[in-house]
Amino acid sequence: MSDDFIANNEAVSKFIEVVNLSYLSYERDAELFEQSSRLNDVEYFQINLKLKEQLGNKDAVQDKLIYAIKQLNDNELKIGNEDNVIDLLNILNKEIDFKKEFQEQLFTAKLNAEKANEAKSDFLSIMSHEIRTPLNAIIGLIYIMEKENSLNSFQENIEVLKHSAQNLYLLINDILDFNKIEAGKIDIENIPFDLKELITQIGKSLEVKAKENSNTIEIIFDPNFTPNIISDPLRIGQIITNLVSNAIKFTKNGKITIKVDQIETNQNKSKFKVQVIDTGIGIELDNFKQIFQKFEQAEKATTREFGGTGLGLVISKKLLQLLDSDIELQSELGKGSNFNFILNMPFFKESSDLKSDVLYHDYKEENLEGLRVLLVEDNVINVKVAEKILSQWNIHVDVALNGLIATQMYEKGKYDIILMDLSMPVMDGYEATINIRFRDPIIPIIALTASASYGYLEKAMLLGINEYIIKPFNPKELNLKLRKHYKNT
Repeated sequence: MSDDFIANNEAVSKFIEVVNLSYLSYERDAELFEQSSRLNDVEYFQINLKLKEQLGNKDAVQDKLIYAIKQLNDNELKIGNEDNVIDLLNILNKEIDFKKEFQEQLFTAKLNAEKANEAKSDFLSIMSHEIRTPLNAIIGLIYIMEKENSLNSFQENIEVLKHSAQNLYLLINDILDFNKIEAGKIDIENIPFDLKELITQIGKSLEVKAKENSNTIEIIFDPNFTPNIISDPLRIGQIITNLVSNAIKFTKNGKITIKVDQIETNQNKSKFKVQVIDTGIGIELDNFKQIFQKFEQAEKATTREFGGTGLGLVISKKLLQLLDSDIELQSELGKGSNFNFILNMPFFKESSDLKSDVLYHDYKEENLEGLRVLLVEDNVINVKVAEKILSQWNIHVDVALNGLIATQMYEKGKYDIILMDLSMPVMDGYEATINIRFRDPIIPIIALTASASYGYLEKAMLLGINEYIIKPFNPKELNLKLRKHYKNT
């Protein structure tokens, strides 16, 4: 068809126009489809890359979480579903909380350790003061007595010397008792005794000390009290003495009352309450627990004003715990204190079974004439002191300056008992004891030693020592122990 025919024929012209438009539309659609396909491939690739990147990040985060948890937890980590990041986060949070708690415990322990070190430093400072004070009096008075060189000077100063030496002795005994309790080496005896008599003796022995502070001591017994009990009179006496001495120290122009109330008795047990009441300075409620801690007193100013080591109440509390009891305290600042405890002890009716001679302060030394003692001691001064004390009881004493000489003297002479120092040159007391025990398993051997370490003393007992006395020793204690082995010849 010619152009003129098409131009002059309107129907043909419209048909051709429609066909042309359809063709152009198809080309555009095809081009758009092709272009769309290309775009979809690019977008898919980009999206895929992003997904892979996110998965990689997720794996990296998970690996870091697992590594962090393993760093916190010493045990092998077991995770049920490693793809679950939320579970990992929960585990990590738990481990972090555990570590925080552990760190808080470490921090608390660190603070307690620092506090304990500070308390020990204060204690050492107090001990230095308490030891040096009586030593200063002893050394000073000896110098004065040497210079004055008169009987009047001797008589005037001997009481002060005795008082200072006694304070030093009690102080050292407190330290040794505390060490013994801490090491678990205290044995509670079961001896029949009269508790009423014991408390009365304690009250009398502390009257002089009470008068120094213008105090009086009153003792009140329940009319129904059963005094004849079976326990450890030495340790119960020590507890009551500590409490009464404390009350005297912190009371001026007042009264100290020792009160015993019977709570109940059954077929073989007596339950009673002991109270030590004073009208002294009292204790603040906040300090109640502190005063029963080792090396502690209620206030540092208290130590400076009243002295003391801060061990008396600790020792009393621990001894009461060994007796299946505990110490209680009621106090009001400025009005006084009441320290009390309850004991439940077997009791008896026959007074003939009583043994009160274990109380050294009231014990009467006995003549031990005829007793032959071998004293094994290398210190010349200690030898002189021991010889003079033993001569007071008419004891025959031979001296060996070391363990080797003691072994040789034992083989030549006959002795009833051996007093053995443990630390000596040439041959010490341990080896000497082994040698003597090899020949004689029966002869009593008492360690008279300054070695207060209970590891060494336990070793000595295992090697054959029967018992020991720690220097500085109480002569009455020595007399009592020698009397146990005394044979009148």
